[in-house]
Amino acid sequence: MFIFLPIGDIAPRERTPYVNYVLLGVNIALFVLLGLRAGYRGIVLDYGVVPAHPQWSDFITSMFLHADIFHLGGNMLFLWIVGDNVEDVLGHLGYLGFYLVGGVVAMVPHVLLFAGSEVPCLGASGAISAVMAAYAVWFSRNRIKIWYLIGFFYFRAGVALVPAVVAVGLWFALQLLYGLLTMRVQVSGGVGYWVHIGGFVFGLV
Repeated sequence: MFIFLPIGDIAPRERTPYVNYVLLGVNIALFVLLGLRAGYRGIVLDYGVVPAHPQWSDFITSMFLHADIFHLGGNMLFLWIVGDNVEDVLGHLGYLGFYLVGGVVAMVPHVLLFAGSEVPCLGASGAISAVMAAYAVWFSRNRIKIWYLIGFFYFRAGVALVPAVVAVGLWFALQLLYGLLTMRVQVSGGVGYWVHIGGFVFGLV
């Protein structure tokens, strides 16, 4: 068994990442206000991106909705780790624009590949994938702190420092692998791997 989880990075910054804090706060607040309501499924259907009949406004609103607390927690953890340094490079308004455009562009491959799907797609992961790609390019030598648990009969846990380009590169390789597998079996629901791939490619460009 091998479990790993990124928990931080070693990357000094020059300015306070106000926009990243706001994005984190808005995503968390909306889930608390809407995600715990009995009628949340209806909100997801109305404001998530449904590939069979996408609305452009939903490309924006879907970025701020999450399926459950684990979906939200995973996305916000990654955004917390990489977003501050990318905002440091782009500036506050530049970062906000990059995040929003990245999230919109990231959704396009999923919509095109699963055009007949009625399953709504939602979450900030497309935008965050774009931010991760930019982070890997600009801060490739930074160290990502990875918590790990290894073992079967004997368990060992600890924290390892992994170069950002390696950690993010391996993550993208897994997204690409799973994305190709979903295409092979024509899976249109579940994790939006092609959203991750689309966002990452946008971020690299």
